[in-house]
Amino acid sequence: MADHDDLPTPAESGPATPSEAALPDAATPDDSTPSGAATPPARGPARPLLALAALIPLLAATAFLLTGTPPDAVTAEQVEDVAQPGAVEQVCPGPLQVPDDALTVDSDAELALTPPSQTADIGAVVLEPESNLLFGSATSSETLRAADGTVRTPAVTAARADGEEIPAQVSSQDLGAAVLQAPAAEDPALLTAATFDGGRPVADAHQYTATPAGDYRSLSLTRCATPSTSAAFLGASTSLGSSSVLTLTNPSTRPATASVQVWSPDGPAEMAGRSQIVVAPGEQEQLLLESIAPGYPALGVQVEVLGAPLSMYLQTTERDGLTPGGAEILAPLPPRATELTMPGVAVDGTPPTVMLSNPGGSDTTATLEVLGPDGVIEAATRSDLTVPAGTVLPVELDNVPAGIHTVRMTSQEPLLAVTRTVRAGAELAGDTIGTPVDLAVVEPARAIGSSAALSLPAGGTSGALQLSASIDTAVTVIPIAADGSAGEPIALDLVADQPQTVTQTPLSVGGALAAGLTIVPAEPGVVHAGWLQYQDDGAGGALMSTLAVAPAETGGDGITVRRAA
Repeated sequence: MADHDDLPTPAESGPATPSEAALPDAATPDDSTPSGAATPPARGPARPLLALAALIPLLAATAFLLTGTPPDAVTAEQVEDVAQPGAVEQVCPGPLQVPDDALTVDSDAELALTPPSQTADIGAVVLEPESNLLFGSATSSETLRAADGTVRTPAVTAARADGEEIPAQVSSQDLGAAVLQAPAAEDPALLTAATFDGGRPVADAHQYTATPAGDYRSLSLTRCATPSTSAAFLGASTSLGSSSVLTLTNPSTRPATASVQVWSPDGPAEMAGRSQIVVAPGEQEQLLLESIAPGYPALGVQVEVLGAPLSMYLQTTERDGLTPGGAEILAPLPPRATELTMPGVAVDGTPPTVMLSNPGGSDTTATLEVLGPDGVIEAATRSDLTVPAGTVLPVELDNVPAGIHTVRMTSQEPLLAVTRTVRAGAELAGDTIGTPVDLAVVEPARAIGSSAALSLPAGGTSGALQLSASIDTAVTVIPIAADGSAGEPIALDLVADQPQTVTQTPLSVGGALAAGLTIVPAEPGVVHAGWLQYQDDGAGGALMSTLAVAPAETGGDGITVRRAA
């Protein structure tokens, strides 16, 4: 954009003087007139009249300067338009990606890596902002009907990067809600959701990918996110046998440049000329973190984008020798804060590890608390933890009993935080491979405002919702079925600092597992929620992953735009 100094300046001019405006009475030929050339006709008394006519506009302009009122002034009317927010676009990253050379068979086929699942199940719950499901009721409403009696139902579609539609089932009833299910998608997907009249709906979407056995034995439940120009990640590892890759995708028609910084326990990593990544329209770029900072059990990543918004994800896969250690596909974290709440931390023998990241310019201190059904577990509290500027600090939490808990972090300066937890599978026969584990990275859950919607894998075998409140309050949870119908609302009383866990069985609809939920707290801003998903691996063990519940976001009242009629 040009500076104001570069803008053109209007030319300065004044009315012509009488001597400039008046013309001579006649043109007198001089000696240079060629012989025989026609002599210009004499104009006589007409010249003063023309001069007077030329002065009339100048006199009018002078009158305007003196009086401020132009002759026959025309008043320009202003018209106000309201620009309403449009459809929501969310990108699902697709199944786990493994470098081609990692699966290459050299001399012994038995030692070749077993690839992960090549498909991901995609699901979405989309609601009209006026749906009663967002107000704690499972009944239809007259406000959800158009003038002709048509039920107002939101629309949602799924497509590949090339625009080809992905086969999906979209179901709805008369509740102002639509449920999308697209099983076995092989590629990243772009979901587009809109209200009945094309406005911004309340929408939540996820992808679910599971590999029951093999080198990449894991379950990953990931939120499909809106492309953005800023993202932060935490929870990746580049320890021996582990691999983490940052994936940047440009779904737009404009180029983008991403500035990337990797943080380690030793401080900012040396980016070696790879801090700037140009992502062309419709293209994807990847950055292998072990090529930047190898050998770290905890890393953080910060990305700032100039140009078109990017879809950004961080994939981490782990192995201990030949023993699978799990995998996750991580979406961008919420903004850093001085208080972060992470519900849905499942502990089963192995202490959880909290990763704290301080991207700020000064050192700070933090306190970690574990909240159980009976309140704060004092033996697990860690106080006065020093988090140096520009570092990632892993903190192992001992003395945490088995169960599902909430981890809360408070600090002097804003921090990023996640909690890593693992679940062991069944022991395998032989001495070559140890007991496999699956990891889960529990992200902070933002406080729920007036309501929240959560999309769930309808095909998952089991799961649990954990609700954590900072004060005594109440909350209403409504399960949503895959056909768009809803179950009976569940009213819950929450006690401050005593998380309550609701299994998936009460959240079923007609015996079928819920495909989504709405959560409506009695008081906005005091309830945090997280979902913990399990799946049987078929060998006596369980896989797990988590998803933080995000508060519902609507388009508001739009933006007023003024223009001349």
